[in-house]
Amino acid sequence: MAATGLLGINPYYKGTNIDVSKPVNLAIQLQQKEAAKQEALDKYFMDYEKSINPAGMRKQEGDVFLQKLAENKAFYLQNREKILNPAKYGYDAQSQYMANYKGMIGLIDQSKQAAANDKVAQNHFIAQKGLNAPDGYMTDLELSHLPVTDPRYKPLDITKYKFYETLDPIKYANKIYSKIPLSEQAPAPFDVKDKPGYFYTKTVSKVAPEYKDAILQEGYTNYINDEGLRKEMNHTFDTNKDEVKRLEAKYNTKIPNAQALAGIYTWDLQPVKEVTSDIKPTEELKSRLILSRQKNKPTAGAEVAKFLEGGVTALQTGNVDFINNYFKPWKAQTKTGTTGDVIGFENIDLLPDGKVKVNYGIPMSISRKGTSIVIKNPQSRILDPKSPSLLQELTALHQELLGSNVKAEQNATNNPPAPPADGKKVAKTKGTANIKWK
Repeated sequence: MAATGLLGINPYYKGTNIDVSKPVNLAIQLQQKEAAKQEALDKYFMDYEKSINPAGMRKQEGDVFLQKLAENKAFYLQNREKILNPAKYGYDAQSQYMANYKGMIGLIDQSKQAAANDKVAQNHFIAQKGLNAPDGYMTDLELSHLPVTDPRYKPLDITKYKFYETLDPIKYANKIYSKIPLSEQAPAPFDVKDKPGYFYTKTVSKVAPEYKDAILQEGYTNYINDEGLRKEMNHTFDTNKDEVKRLEAKYNTKIPNAQALAGIYTWDLQPVKEVTSDIKPTEELKSRLILSRQKNKPTAGAEVAKFLEGGVTALQTGNVDFINNYFKPWKAQTKTGTTGDVIGFENIDLLPDGKVKVNYGIPMSISRKGTSIVIKNPQSRILDPKSPSLLQELTALHQELLGSNVKAEQNATNNPPAPPADGKKVAKTKGTANIKWK
């Protein structure tokens, strides 16, 4: 009779009652315990990913993370028995599974650090408003946006890059020359185009030559420190040979490289101030005008005196219309300025106190961007009809308005209008507009 090995008793032997419930129950309990352990391990490993927080990752690494997570789940399903029973199958599968999760945790940390670096780079770029990015910046910026798992990835080091302004020649020139005084040269005469016998003078102020070496050196130094200047000089030297030749010819020097060009360019930006005088007749023309007056109008002095004496009478009438009509010939010398202003005698106003105001303009030359233009400079003179020196004042004003213009003076002295009929006076009210005859 074969024995079962269970207590050395053959259960098939008749006549003997064997109780196997306890061993069977123990086996079942052990099996259930092992199953519960396996289930707990299974749940632990399957739910391990819930302890990993990917929040704050960049999208670049987020995609990689999800892929690695899916791969590790697949690895678990394929190697579940080995992972859950390392004592039986060894620890390789379980170690690999956990190492994969550890790698994903490291990826999360790297991605969050990369996101922080990106934020710093973004804020730095915003702060460079209006400036240009230096060479290499865009390339390194693109590399910093690769996934951290890419071997080409490297964080952007903002301390490496110096943003710069595009070269503004006017701003650059002001920076160089704002504190350097200009040296004024002697006035030089120039003929007036299409007006023989007239000239004007031009006074030019420039930087003195003794500053040249210091300014050239400043240009060389700025080429190193000023990225905007350096780029502009490199571009000009490489692509604009005509400009390089122009500067070489102008300053009689050789420009071998872009840094030397920066020095000459800086010197070439020096400010030049030009001041032009009024247009004047030459001494020769003045002599001819005097001779012409003496030849063409030998009695001019007497006729002018007669005209001016009549002017005294006209002013004393207090008739504003007659006064303006009488002195209308003074408009013979009227000119038009560059901007269209009428320059010369305008009119005479009657003032409430009985005096008269003569309104006129004289030419004034100014220089704009190196070009001389003529504009009106408003003038006025108050005359008192009761003043004992009225004739002398009218004579001076007559000379100021007509000067040595023979034809204008002839028009002024020939046939002046007669004053109003005897006995007619005017009553003046405040201002000049309301005039009534008595």
